[in-house]
Amino acid sequence: MKKIILATALAAAPAVYAQNPALYECIYQYDVNGKTEKGDISDTFNCMLQIGEENSKFLDYAAFQLDSVSAIKGISDDVIKEYEERDMNAVPYFDRRMFNSSADNKLTTISPMAPFTYKYEEKTPLIEWELTDETQTVCGYECKKAQGEYGGRLWTAWYAEEIPVPFGPWKLTGLPGLVMQAYDNDNIHRFVAVSFREGSGDVSPDKIPNLVKINHKDFEERKAVYDNNPMESINPSDIESISVRKGDTNNILVNGTLIRNSEKGSIPLEVVEIKEKDSKSVNGEKSKDDIIVVRTDSKIK
Repeated sequence: MKKIILATALAAAPAVYAQNPALYECIYQYDVNGKTEKGDISDTFNCMLQIGEENSKFLDYAAFQLDSVSAIKGISDDVIKEYEERDMNAVPYFDRRMFNSSADNKLTTISPMAPFTYKYEEKTPLIEWELTDETQTVCGYECKKAQGEYGGRLWTAWYAEEIPVPFGPWKLTGLPGLVMQAYDNDNIHRFVAVSFREGSGDVSPDKIPNLVKINHKDFEERKAVYDNNPMESINPSDIESISVRKGDTNNILVNGTLIRNSEKGSIPLEVVEIKEKDSKSVNGEKSKDDIIVVRTDSKIK
């Protein structure tokens, strides 16, 4: 069994790479299957995990492609515009950029929710994984099985000890090898590695202007309401501009932030329970401000 040694790979990396070179890249197919109040959902996302020596970045594959092209010196504006269009038109789209630093045990998440783009930081989730000796092959690598609870779900993960990094898709980290496959107990969310290869480029936090800082709990609260109906969730007083980009699809931007509208809503990765406050509003109806999150913890009740 060959074992990938990170220190050796890093030493051999060309000097042209920045302080945080991507040593490896893992492409995941992310499937979501379940029900919302609006109907059945069956979506397939393509996501990328960039892996450095002490950090990782997880994002939509179209976003990764745009980042990669934009970083090429001398690339033409027309090419960048082409990849911008691909990114805007990608459906479905994993709309979070997640930067995980094992050096300082910090996870940073950036996500657009028009009219703003939000950022929150948290300690990297410490999942109490139960390791087993059960094995299966995923993407050509022998993997071992582990189970642990996070975000109100029980997760099964298959990790490859041949790839000795503690990273994985989304927040599924902390195992003695790269997570190659993971799914929750209800089989609503499923990640599976379809390609693992040498990396290129840089794994660094995204430098996006005018980010609105928020905490984890408030982010999940806003996200649950926003994904259900993005336009209805926008406070009119926050709108400074609305524009439409015509193309294969008509993209609506509010304050320059793209609205990605899912016809049937979404099913959160973290279990979010919401309830209405016992308060009256105009005409006896509840407003969006009356909806609160009552749980986004890591334990199953």
